[in-house]
Amino acid sequence: MRRVKANSAHIRLLAQLMQAEARGEGRRGQELVGSVLVNRVVADCRPDFHNLRTIPQAIYGKFGPQRSPFEPVQNGEIYKMRPSSADLNRARQLANGRVDALARRSLWFFNPSPGRRYRIACTPQMPRSPKTQFQFAFKNHCFYTGTPGYCPEFL
Repeated sequence: MRRVKANSAHIRLLAQLMQAEARGEGRRGQELVGSVLVNRVVADCRPDFHNLRTIPQAIYGKFGPQRSPFEPVQNGEIYKMRPSSADLNRARQLANGRVDALARRSLWFFNPSPGRRYRIACTPQMPRSPKTQFQFAFKNHCFYTGTPGYCPEFL
């Protein structure tokens, strides 16, 4: 079981990201997004996720909120989210190692059709990320794992 050390502020931030990123995708969509974030902390892959040790580091990236890899951080939507106790509990369970089995190896996700009611087809590789390969789609998001040889210690 892959656990991430997290305090209550980290859990709240994870729950906020899950809500903001997977709004309208239900509990499972939010858990898949949260699973990817936890995977990034656990993976420690060079160069993308090396030295990410905490949930805030994985959310804000190496260069702070202005350069975060997540759109809800860049546009401020994450800070408008008000997670319920059930949302916080789901985030806590993810940090404690209960990652969704479907996303167990996922390190990336993206929404190819933001603001639309449907998702356009997922690409075989995530745009601008050559070391990725398509894994699965869930509602509006496409999920990706590393290509063979990328981060073998995580698999």
